[in-house]
Amino acid sequence: MSEITTALDPVATALLAELVDRSRALGSDRSLVIFGGGNTSVKATITDHLGRDTRVMWVKGSGSDLISATAGDFPALRLDDLLPLREITRHVDDDEMIDLVSRALIDPGAKRPSIETLLHAFLPFTHVDHVHADVICALTNHDEGARTTREALGEGFAYVDWKRSGFELSRMVGALGDYEGVVLAQHGLITWGDTSASCLARTREVVQQVAD
Repeated sequence: MSEITTALDPVATALLAELVDRSRALGSDRSLVIFGGGNTSVKATITDHLGRDTRVMWVKGSGSDLISATAGDFPALRLDDLLPLREITRHVDDDEMIDLVSRALIDPGAKRPSIETLLHAFLPFTHVDHVHADVICALTNHDEGARTTREALGEGFAYVDWKRSGFELSRMVGALGDYEGVVLAQHGLITWGDTSASCLARTREVVQQVAD
């Protein structure tokens, strides 16, 4: 576990522990994720090595499984280094995006953050879940995905046509925070909450609503 993790105050420590617990709960439910996939995050404020308040986000590291996640599987990144990236309007390929994200790491030796790190960062919520539930994919794996999503979840959920994970998708999803959640065609579900418990409950509720 990185040095910055062991130096957290009680509030930040609790938030990170809740993220680990929520991730494991998601990963252990095969109706919500496929083979431990998906990614989760939480945002908090920590005190850095110079005593400054620093806004950070912990997000699941690339290649880590939700079902067996530990605190070390969630690299911490400086939000004030991530959020300005929303203003980039030119094309950003994966290599450049990974480089930009890596520059925001609190611990440069931490696991490589998820390819969808900016998707989590750009959403203005403390807790964010992104799961690859089978029923969500089945809902959208055809030409009428927008219609079936609307019928199953109503107008409160945004629907995004299939787009490869990357910078452009992250910017698109980050602009959809006024909705109740986001369905990504042939990809999965994004939900959020003010608390870890409410975020987990919301993810389960939406998946069950579609399954019913």
